[in-house]
Amino acid sequence: MFILSWGSQALEDDFNKQIIVDADRQQVNIKENRVTFYNNVVVTQGSIKMHAEELSVIGSEEKGSEVMIAKGEPATFYQLLDSGKPIEAEANEVRYDLKTQTLTLTNNAQLKQEESLVKGQMIKYSINKQEMVAQGDENNRVTTIFLPQQLEELSPEDNE
Repeated sequence: MFILSWGSQALEDDFNKQIIVDADRQQVNIKENRVTFYNNVVVTQGSIKMHAEELSVIGSEEKGSEVMIAKGEPATFYQLLDSGKPIEAEANEVRYDLKTQTLTLTNNAQLKQEESLVKGQMIKYSINKQEMVAQGDENNRVTTIFLPQQLEELSPEDNE
C-alpha cells in the first residue's frame, strides 16, 4: 500500500456532481430497485469515468448509497485526484460503492497511478481513506511495479 504514491485525495467535488449513464439499452427492475445498462456503457460523474459492457445500478432506501457493478473485458474506472494526477483501474468486474467511495476490482484486476501499478485477482481501494488491499489466487500472486524514487518520497523521517 505505501509503495504507490496515493498521497492525494479524490476531487471532493466529484461526489457532489450528477451521475450520467449512456448506453445502447437499459432495463429496469422496480421490485429489485435495479437498473441495468447494456452495450457501450459510459458513466460520468465529475472527473470520474467508467466504461463497461454491462452496468447494474442497485439502489437503496438511503440516498447516496447506490452500488454500481460494471462488467467487461475489461471494465474501467478513471478519476482525477486533487493533485491533478489520474488514478486508473480495470478488471472484469468493477464494483463502485458510492457511500463508502470504495472500488472493488475482481478478476484480472489492476490499479495504476502514474508509473505505479498493482495487479492481482482482487483489489479493494478506498478512495476517501486512501487504503488499498490486493490479493492473488492459487495460480497468480500480486504484482507491484514502482520506481525506486517513490520509496525515497516515503522515507521514515518524512512521516515523523
